[in-house]
Amino acid sequence: MKHANENAANPHTGFKRREFMAMLAGGTGSLMVPSLSHGEEKIAADTDFLSDRLGSLLPLRKLGAPGPVVTNLGVGGDHVGSASEKDAQAIIEKALEEGVRFFDNAPFYSGGKAEERYGKFLTPKYRDVSFIMTKTLAKNGENALKDLDASLSRMKTDYVDLWQVHALENPKDVEERVQNGVLDAFLEAQKKGKVRHIGFTGHGSYKAHLKMLEDLKKRGVKMTTSQMPVNPADPHFESFVTHVVPKCVEAGIGVLAMKTLAYGLFFGGNKGWQRTDVSVTPIIPAVLSVEDVFGFVWSLPITTLISGMESVQQVSQNAAIARKTWNWNQAERQQRIDAVASFAGPDLEFYKN
Repeated sequence: MKHANENAANPHTGFKRREFMAMLAGGTGSLMVPSLSHGEEKIAADTDFLSDRLGSLLPLRKLGAPGPVVTNLGVGGDHVGSASEKDAQAIIEKALEEGVRFFDNAPFYSGGKAEERYGKFLTPKYRDVSFIMTKTLAKNGENALKDLDASLSRMKTDYVDLWQVHALENPKDVEERVQNGVLDAFLEAQKKGKVRHIGFTGHGSYKAHLKMLEDLKKRGVKMTTSQMPVNPADPHFESFVTHVVPKCVEAGIGVLAMKTLAYGLFFGGNKGWQRTDVSVTPIIPAVLSVEDVFGFVWSLPITTLISGMESVQQVSQNAAIARKTWNWNQAERQQRIDAVASFAGPDLEFYKN
């Protein structure tokens, strides 16, 4: 049975959290694309979505202060790799049909199979309309560049739109990767045109993100993105939302949300790769809906919610939610945070250290 995180019950902490969340949510407007020129026509992105050669796009948000502009929903590559080949193709094509243009991946998803499926079903016909991201777990620069070349080969593309240092574990891990040339390798790849934008990810410790932000500032290196867990339970336990998102907004770094449904544990159970001996009580649909959880994310200064979608039905459902306008006030956001207080903690967000 899931127990509440004891820190969530502190009324003084809760008061500060309410003030903080209200302040943070104010940054969402800076990411929105209120209007864009399209030939002679002005199109309002919050009502009349921009189109490309495939059709209408989902709402667009800026990926950090300088851009680029991307869709607010992205396809998670892990599920593309674990699905059957037929289903993987269907998920990719349905996402494009629904207006998704952001595609996540990584070389280790299903042993490279996920990237190969992009190379088979995405890049041959749709490279020009797709924003493609991949990552590396490499601990040194040489291996990072090898990973990138292998990823480009599998996905049959000359470049990726975004390449990220993946799964930073803790401050020591950050320090070692930087010392071993990973950051230098990223800058080299960017200079050569193999990657357009660079970023970093992690779900274990917000302190790793803070360390990376500190190192980037010291070296004067500009990254475009930072990817992290974002959901209504996060503010209660080892929070990325409260500790990292404000720093990214201040630095002009775009935030990518992952683990929005806590790797599916918002539906209950013990799925994951650690703490699998604990079964979590379902939050959805008993306490919150999927719309509640996704809406919480999009009401914050988050650019893209990356969702692991297992079927074309899930793609359509998520896209329908993404099309809505999420201009919640703080009371609406806080309602969702408070609703999951008794579930929050290391059992639900098992991936945190």
